[in-house]
Amino acid sequence: MLPTKIKLDAGDGTLAIEWADGHYSNYAYADLRARCPCATCTGAEGRDAESKAPGAIPMFKKALRPERAEMVGRYAVQIFWNDAHSAGLYTFPYLRSLCQCAECSQRRAATG
Repeated sequence: MLPTKIKLDAGDGTLAIEWADGHYSNYAYADLRARCPCATCTGAEGRDAESKAPGAIPMFKKALRPERAEMVGRYAVQIFWNDAHSAGLYTFPYLRSLCQCAECSQRRAATG
């Protein structure tokens, strides 16, 4: 599923995506940063189990937010965070799987 619109700053500290099927997803910055799919954040570089836990990002003194984002082909978006991290490519299927709306949460619960 492809997005038709991506709004980096939806005005409430979230990234908003409107999908081609009409679905609308809203992602809190902290949740997206905590779920960065890069090798460093997922532990694929051999980091210890504690560093692999969601939300295990270094303490940051300013409010966490993206500085900019860039499309990567027609399959992903790369977010450049104000904590100097930008290695993660958030594929569109991955972003859709992270949607926390009631409809998506029910669908995930029903499929196990």
